[in-house]
Amino acid sequence: MERERFVNETGADFITSRANPRVVLYAGLDDRKKRNEAGLFLAEGIKLTRDAMAADYPAREILLSETALGKSPDAAETAMDAHRKGIPVALLSDPAFEKISTEKAPQGIIAVLRLPEPPLPDGFSAWAEEKRLLMLCEIQDPGNLGTILRSAEALGVGGVVLAGCADPYQPKAVRAAMGTLFRLPLWTAENGADCVGALRSAGRRVLAAALGENDLTLGDYEPLPGDCPVIGNEGHGLPAEVLEAADFCLRIPMAPGAESLNASAAAACILWEYYRGRRML
Repeated sequence: MERERFVNETGADFITSRANPRVVLYAGLDDRKKRNEAGLFLAEGIKLTRDAMAADYPAREILLSETALGKSPDAAETAMDAHRKGIPVALLSDPAFEKISTEKAPQGIIAVLRLPEPPLPDGFSAWAEEKRLLMLCEIQDPGNLGTILRSAEALGVGGVVLAGCADPYQPKAVRAAMGTLFRLPLWTAENGADCVGALRSAGRRVLAAALGENDLTLGDYEPLPGDCPVIGNEGHGLPAEVLEAADFCLRIPMAPGAESLNASAAAACILWEYYRGRRML
């Protein structure tokens, strides 16, 4: 599609300068502080852009590179679809687009999306009501975080509590989550023990994935609909205060000699057991 025709059909701005204020703003969104100040984050690539649009996720605009306009029919059509849905579209020169992109092999399209509103301090009970929950505590690797969120959605979780975790809207986490962020409700907090206390006050049984005196072994106990498993940090696990606040410690059986599973593998094992139990009802 020719540049002039695209601009005329969509009303898109054509941005050529890397110093353009919007380019500078969006290029800074790989930084958490700047994301929070702007209330924006980026979802890059054809699939993530389409997923955000399919979920009607609030978007500020869609960015298309000049090369993608001419050489990627899928990217160009995705931008046209955004225009048809009433989402503003901008066409960027390749140097301007490359300043924003965080991909090694960019597909030429980026969705600029709005961060969700911060949760109300006293709204946790209403948010968590009737959801299957997972809690993540101090998960620091954005890729691990995104992978766990993707598994949680696939295995029937209705909401995830994030206590002291990496930012789920960091580009690496957004990529790893593969569109889950547009569909799975998240509750962010700083203090893990306080979250556990709130969950127990709401009638939840909280199961901390760790070895402890009050162990339950995955596969040997009856999962309850209100259970909330808790997965801890990749290196040092769950803080002592979270273990103390939980109802039980949850053990994943492993072959002799194996020390542990990484956080994303542990989450997948636990969530599959709950999903399997639900399917067998």
